[in-house]
This record gives sequence, C-alpha cells and structure tokens, in this order.
Amino acid sequence: MRNRLLLLFLALACTLGLSAQTVRWQQPDYFAIGQVSNLVLLLNNCEIEGDLTIPQVPNLEIGQPQRGEQSSTRIINGARTDQVLVYYAFPVRPLDQGPVQIPTFTLQTNAGPQTVPGLSVPVREATLGDTNILISDITASTLEVGDGSPIWAGQVVPITYSLGVSARFNANLASEPSWEPSPLIVESWTDPTGRAEGSGRDARKLVTYPSRGYFPAPGSYTVNSVQQSVNIGIPSSGFFNSLRGETFAITSDAPQVTVQPLPAPAPASFAGAVGSFTLTSQIVPEDAAVGDPITWTLALEGTGNWPVISALPARQASNTFRVVQPEATRSNPEGKLFDGSISEDVILIPTTAGTFTLPAVEWTYFDPTSGTYQTLTTEAHELTISPAATTSTPATNPTAANGTTPPAVNGPLPLDATAPIRSAPAPDSPSALPLEPLPAAPIAALPLARRDLAVAGIALAALLPLLWLVLAYRHARAADPGRIARAAKRQLPVAISRVSHAATPTDRSAALLEWQRLTAILWQSPLATPSASLFASDDTWHQLWQEADRALYARDVELPADWTQRAHAAAKQKRGPGFPVFRCLALRHLFPAIALLLTALALTPNHLPAAEPAADPIAAYQSGDFAAAEATWRAAVDAAPTDWVAHHNLALALAQQNRWNEAGAHAAVAFLQNPRDPSTRWHLNYVLDRAGYSPPIIGRFLNPSWTEKIAAQASPPEWQRLLLLAFVIFVAAIAAIIVCAYQPRWRLLRAFAWLMVVLAIGTAAGAGLSLRTYGLTIESDAVLTWRSATLRSIPSDLDEEQQSTPLAPGSLARVQKSFLGWRQLSFPNGQTGWIRAEELVGIWKKK
Repeated sequence: MRNRLLLLFLALACTLGLSAQTVRWQQPDYFAIGQVSNLVLLLNNCEIEGDLTIPQVPNLEIGQPQRGEQSSTRIINGARTDQVLVYYAFPVRPLDQGPVQIPTFTLQTNAGPQTVPGLSVPVREATLGDTNILISDITASTLEVGDGSPIWAGQVVPITYSLGVSARFNANLASEPSWEPSPLIVESWTDPTGRAEGSGRDARKLVTYPSRGYFPAPGSYTVNSVQQSVNIGIPSSGFFNSLRGETFAITSDAPQVTVQPLPAPAPASFAGAVGSFTLTSQIVPEDAAVGDPITWTLALEGTGNWPVISALPARQASNTFRVVQPEATRSNPEGKLFDGSISEDVILIPTTAGTFTLPAVEWTYFDPTSGTYQTLTTEAHELTISPAATTSTPATNPTAANGTTPPAVNGPLPLDATAPIRSAPAPDSPSALPLEPLPAAPIAALPLARRDLAVAGIALAALLPLLWLVLAYRHARAADPGRIARAAKRQLPVAISRVSHAATPTDRSAALLEWQRLTAILWQSPLATPSASLFASDDTWHQLWQEADRALYARDVELPADWTQRAHAAAKQKRGPGFPVFRCLALRHLFPAIALLLTALALTPNHLPAAEPAADPIAAYQSGDFAAAEATWRAAVDAAPTDWVAHHNLALALAQQNRWNEAGAHAAVAFLQNPRDPSTRWHLNYVLDRAGYSPPIIGRFLNPSWTEKIAAQASPPEWQRLLLLAFVIFVAAIAAIIVCAYQPRWRLLRAFAWLMVVLAIGTAAGAGLSLRTYGLTIESDAVLTWRSATLRSIPSDLDEEQQSTPLAPGSLARVQKSFLGWRQLSFPNGQTGWIRAEELVGIWKKK
C-alpha cells in the first residue's frame, strides 16, 4: 500500500511539471557579426496578453518576430496531459564583438506575469558557409571623411565609402549602403565606381561610393559606420560544383573626426557661409527716363554649405525710386546639395530726373582653403535718369521739394503699389504645365506573343472544319432522302407479322397493303405500284409482290403457306440506303459555323477592370503631397503593370518632383498602353521634352508620319486582336461566297461577302503595318531604361575586369533572364548584357 501511494505521488508530480507554465529563451550556440540569426522565445502552456515587448539589448539589432505553435499530448499511468508550445522567432543581428546580454524581464500572459530568465550569447566573427574562412579576411569596408587636412565647421568635405571583396569569390551587392550620417549634413551617394586592386591571392574587387558633407558645429565626432549587404557565392563540394550564395551585412569602420571652430572674431557681415563663392551685380539699363523700369540683378553662386544660406545681402537705394521686389530665385543642380546659386531681380522705377549712385554690396564668407574670412564687394553703379518723354504728373515727394537730398534706405526695399509700371504685352498662351491626373479606367490588355498569335490563327482555322462537320452532319441527317427508306425497313417485320396473324380477310388485306406500301418505300419506287423492272435484280421480291397482288385482287386466291417466311427472309437480306457521309462536307454548311465563331469572338472582352487604390492619390496630388500620390500610384503599377492610368498619373507625380527621367519612361508606357487618349499623347511630348531623351520607336510618335498616325489609333494588343478579327471575317466572307455559288438567287449576300473580303484585307493590312511600326514594344517582356546606366557582361558590380558599356536613358530591350535583382537584356542587334532591375520600367509586365 505504501509503494502504491509513492508511485501515485510521483505520477502526479510529473503531470504537474508537464502542465506548468514557463517562458524562456532557447539558448543559441553563438551569434555571427553581420549575419542574421533567429532568437527564439518559448512559451509553455500560456500566451502573451497585449503587445510583446522585450528590453532593448545593446549591440543587437532585433526585428519583428514570427509566431508559431506546436501541440503535444502525453499519457502517464492513464493520466493525459495536453501541452501547447508557443514560440516567437526574432531575427537578430549583432553589430559588434562582445557577448550579447539579454536581461531578465517580466511578460504578461494569460497565466499571469511570467519571469523570463536572462540570456548570454557569445558573438564571434562570421565565417563563409561551412568553411573556416572569416568574412573579415575576404571583405573590407572603409569610410573616409575629408582628405586628411584639418576640417572647419561648415566646410564641405569629400566622403568616400568603399567596399572590397576578395577576387577569389563571386560576389555582388545585395542592397544599397545603409548609413545614419547625423550630425553630418550630406548629399546622397552618387553612382558607385568599381575597380580591381592588388594581385594574386591579395586581389580585391572594390566598389566606391562618393559623397560630400559638412559638420554644422565644431567638436569631436565619431561618425556612424556604413552597412551594406553582399551576396557571396560559396562553391559546393558536389559533382557539378554549383554555387550557393549567402548574404552578409558588412560594416565599415567608424572614423573619429575633429572639427575646428571658425576663427574669432568674425566680421559683422558674416552670416555663416563657408566655402567658395562669387557675387555679381548688374544694372539694365544704366541710362533710363523717368518712369522706365530698371532691373538690378544680384547673384551669388559657388560651392559651400548652402543649407545655411537663406538670403542675399540687403541693398540700398534712393527713395526717389519706386521699387518692385520679387522673391529670390534659388537653384541647385539635381543631386547637388552644396553647389548652387541664388539671384534676385529688383525693379527700380525712377520718379525724378538726375544722376544717382547705387552703392556697392558686401557679403562675407569663410574660405576653408586659406582659413580666412573673405568679403565679396560688387561695383557701384551710376544711373543717369532723363526727364520723361511725355508730360506726366510728377510724383509727390515732400522731401525732394525742399531741395534736399533724400536719405538712403537701408534694408529690404519697400514695394510701392502706386508706381507707374510699364508692362510688356502678355504672351498668347502661358508656358506648358502638366494637366490634371486621370481617374481610374479599365486596364490595358496584354499583348499576345508572336507564337501565341500564330497558334490562335491556326486554332481558329482548325476549329472551323470541326464545327462545320458537326453542323453539316446534323443538316445532312435531316435532309437525307434515304432516311424514310431505312425507317420502312425497320417497320417491314411488323407488317409481315400482322399478315400471318390476321384473323379475318379484311385484316389480312390491310396488312398486305401496308407491306406493299413499306416495300415500295424501301425500294425507293417513284410509283405507288412498282413495276416489274423495279424487282429485276431480285426474283424473290418480284414473286412476293405478285403473290400479294393475287391474294388482294383475285377471287378466292389464298397466300402461299410459306409466304410470311419468305417475306421475313427477304426483308432481312434487303439493305436499306446508307447515310451519305460526304454530304456533311457540303460547303453550304460552312456559314453557320463561321457565324457562331464571329459572335463568340465579338463578345470576348479585351479589358479588365482596374483595381481601386487603397488611398485617394488624386486628392494627395491636388493638395501638393506629390510623394504620397507617387507611392500610391507606384503600388498600383506594381499590382497591375497594364494600368495605363496609374502609369500616366505616376509620371505626373514624378514630374512635379522634377524627376523627369523616370517620368518620361512611365509617360511612354502609358502612351503605348492607350495611345488614343489625348492626355497620354500630350504628356508624352511634355515629359520627354524635359527628360532630354527620346526612346527608340516611341520617339517617332512625337513628330508622327502617316504610319505613326495610323498606329496611334490603337494599342499593340488591340491591333493584334483586330488582326485576328480580320482573319475570321475573311474566312467567313469566303465561305459565304462559296455558298452563294450554289444559290444564284442570293446576289445581295454575294455582294456583301465581297465587301467583307475587302474590309478584312484592309483591316489586316492596317493592323500588320501598325504592329510593324510598334516594333519591339509589342513584346510582352519589353522594358525601358529610365536613366543612364551601365550594361555589364556578368551580374556583378565588383568585377572591374569584365567588359561594360554605358546605356543611355530610354533604351528599349527585352528581358531574357533574372538573377538576384539583375536582369539580362537582349537588344535588336543581338547584344545582351546585365543591368539592375531598378533601372528598368516594364512596358507590359513587372520589371
């Protein structure tokens, strides 16, 4: 009894242990620097309540977790225990060496608060696959700020990021550089350049990203490192020696930079500009009459910390001038934050004749090359104002009436709305601006491949004889003259049996008459009473007929006793007329099949409805939020590449942001997908004129000849379907002409059929000419490059030894292969090469 109680206690303890609620980390062996690993949180028999929040861990980048669940059942000594294991897998990546320490924390679960024990994970350098080769031994990443000389606050210095991989391995970039430059103010990375350095086992493939930036304030800084993902191929040990790739996040060094303060004291006219600048002043004209406008232009340009330069220096002028002062015009080259200019045109309208001097303008900046402040001074301008040519009421000027010289006006010049400004005539029409975006519309159809187009034509041609045979068989069966004879043969045995079973002479006579009627039909006699010549080939039937006649019309003559037996035998041996199979091939049966095919083709839809966007991009566009409108329309293009309205509106949003190159590619795609829409035609000219390139084939539609004007009446897929329709009409019309040859009275149908032949040939010629005009753009895998790029021999940025060639924006090609973000292009001259997918815009499909 004591032993049984002990066993029961142990089983209960095991059961309670299995069903207890616990939360813990799964202990990993190690983390590798720069590599993403999974950190798993296990929850036994409980679930998180609310949001899953874990403490921040130094030196560890933690992503969003993926949830999973497993269930199991155990039975011990007849006691059943259900266990539910919930796990959360966090993608993590250590940023530096040193163990990862996760502190103990508490989670709220449906079983109450649960304590999660802390965890310590060692961190080691990442290795290449299953080898012992350290990633740090085959890669190197550096970040250089400046050129080694002292750096002043506000000085624009070069920034160079380089990534190198050993030439022994096949590698390519998996992402753009990721960098948080703060407190630096920097430009975007320019296009990278690749080169090779070293030789032998020390040879490396190096890619370099240049940029520029400046520190706004003096001090000592540790610049954040740059991270970039690289795909490195690892040779396998299999028979075929294939490659498998792994992705590694390579982290550059974090340079230490000391920024010097600018020398003190600074001149009073210094406003914080650092760099190299020029200041010019121009007066047009220098001699004018009272009331004539004079333009005073002040322009500043150069290289420096333009983000802190907000305005031009103030100017002084006599208050005898009325002034119209517009806002300053500021411009920076695309992608250049630290090269720019700012100019301001002030209109001076003199009210008094005489000689006036516009004083010089001074502006001070710090030159980091010489380490000194430099003051730019413009020349003074002397104006000679003559009296007005016509009599006019002089302006009221009490100060000038006293004979004293009016004092100079410092600071911004006032705007005098009463000045008699002489305005130039307005132009007939303003400069072109983008039109309004279009609402959603049905998306365009995909073009048919050349092979599919040929297969569709062959299928139509093959389907016509099949339908013809079906309809011809039914028609021939209904019109077959032998059908009645075959029915008579089936009824003869019944009539003969009625003769043998007739109870009275009257019944026998009726049965014999029925037998003679059916016999005449079976022998296809043109007369109700067959002649002897009808049975000349068969004596049995001739004798049976004569015996039946004597029994019917002679007095007191009976049928022979074996008459019914001989009649049954003769009926079995007599063959009825067969079904004329070749009558099914009569050409007059062709027209119904063609009519059915033509109706089915006409009812086939060519377009699909466009998907409604999740947000209202037109409202965002009209409110000036062009970036939000761009994001929505770009998502619509990704979801439905033949949504021509999305391409068109995306081009408008990009144009509003002065991104003309990409806008030109999307405007070209919208035009190809719906060339009839006036808006797509107008914007194709508008955007490509500012993008500065003209794609082949598409560019011919900007100044179209008669062939382009015809082709622009429909898109390439619509021309393909018109070509198929013309083929169907042509076949149907030829069939009608053949039918009319057997029906001379159908003259109107014959004339209509010949008209359809001419219409079909004309439509086919127009469709063929238009498809030829569209050329390569009718291919479903056609793409456009939207900016200058490099066409490479192999899909890699790091291989300097490979052959490459520049690729102009607007280049037209076909996509042959895809590989890790690269696309192999094929050009009409047979040239092939690799390019990044983000450089392309697909015409009909996603790039």
